[in-house]
Amino acid sequence: MMSGKPGAWIVRSFVALGVVLVASGAHAGDPADEARATALFQEARAAFIAGDYATACPKYEEVVRLRPGLGARIGLGDCYRKMGRLARAWETYRAIVEDAARIASTSKSFTEKSTAQKRGDEAKSRMGEIEPRLGWITVAVPEAVLALPNVVVTLDGVPLAREAIGKRLPAERGEHVVDASAPGKKSWEKSLAIAEGAELTVAVQALEDEAAPKPEPKTTPETKGQEPPKGANTAPTTPMQGLPGPRGPRAPDRIPEAPKESFFSTQRVLGLGLGIAGLGAGAVGTYFGLRAVQKRDESEVDGHCAGNTCNEFGYDARRDAYQSGNISTGLFIAGGVAFAGGLALFLTAPKRTKTQTTAILVGPSSFLWTGQF
Repeated sequence: MMSGKPGAWIVRSFVALGVVLVASGAHAGDPADEARATALFQEARAAFIAGDYATACPKYEEVVRLRPGLGARIGLGDCYRKMGRLARAWETYRAIVEDAARIASTSKSFTEKSTAQKRGDEAKSRMGEIEPRLGWITVAVPEAVLALPNVVVTLDGVPLAREAIGKRLPAERGEHVVDASAPGKKSWEKSLAIAEGAELTVAVQALEDEAAPKPEPKTTPETKGQEPPKGANTAPTTPMQGLPGPRGPRAPDRIPEAPKESFFSTQRVLGLGLGIAGLGAGAVGTYFGLRAVQKRDESEVDGHCAGNTCNEFGYDARRDAYQSGNISTGLFIAGGVAFAGGLALFLTAPKRTKTQTTAILVGPSSFLWTGQF
């Protein structure tokens, strides 16, 4: 994080940028967008001068989205540079140099051509100032991998365009990850560390096929519901008993048993599952809450953030803290609702009732009335 007042070149760039944003140019569009871009630029400039780069950079990004002029993009690159996001700043300046050269060679307006040349020179000068503090990574991908359908190669989670593969890419000092993936293939990943001024080449390996899923056993309509064939080991069917005859009365039939109902009815099982899900959401919410506190503390130690002024590490940690806090709050609310609903379902489930059954048995010289109550 850099302290002190901005240099004269920064002040001059702000003044020129204000003229570009207010004046109507080649990118004039919707009046509402023009007014919003002007207001956002004023807010971004004020935050930048105050040293609140965590607030200034997102506003500059929105200004560039609404009006991608060269002046606004230089302001965005300067904001990235102040935050320590040097690779992002270098890429922004490089794009300005290329676009400025194109405008200067094709424009018929002397004013536009002169402004483009000036912006290109400013961006090129800034690139030279930060290049010694960068490392360089070249991602080499075999043609066989590039030929895979929907293949994606990323550097630190950001997809690389085809024209960026095989070229030197700027990277800040520290850890970086190169990843390659494609449908039906196992992902490939490589972690590396780079220092200032170092150059590394990462060669992506061939992607292996994913294991084919095991086929499920097939059943035909003829085999469904068939009973096993009867053979020699099949128990013989018991002949009907209880018919009246000369040997005495028929044997009494068995009293049917009352159906048993489990304590865990469908409603209780549903309530129990909902309650457990609520507790699980609360546990995960607790984790994200603790993580939000941890990330907030990390952003403030070692001077990464002082109030609202943060370097790149502090900015990322502060952003992660806000995101984790929002996730924690949402999980606690959803978990509480789920647990309360599950408890209500469990407690209001109807209690088990006893089934009453009776049976009347009649014989030649007997009468029997039995039952369960």
